[in-house]
Amino acid sequence: MNEVNLEYSVGSDDDFEDLVADIGFGDQLVALLTQEKGVENMRIRIYKSKEMEFWDFRLDDFEKIIHRAKTRLLELKKTSENPPSE
Repeated sequence: MNEVNLEYSVGSDDDFEDLVADIGFGDQLVALLTQEKGVENMRIRIYKSKEMEFWDFRLDDFEKIIHRAKTRLLELKKTSENPPSE
């Protein structure tokens, strides 16, 4: 079982109109959160490991990183919908 911290980053991707969240560990992509069908219908793509037969994480750790990434996407969505007034 991998006892390392999962990390996420939010950014744009040429394949999607809205921002996405990459979830990874080390230099490998584990999953991708997309909001192409709206924030109420977020989707997750889970990728296979390049170095191992399968990913093996503590469920709590995986759920926490997904929640953090989703929360950040929602924060950025609200910011882009309500830009500061001049």
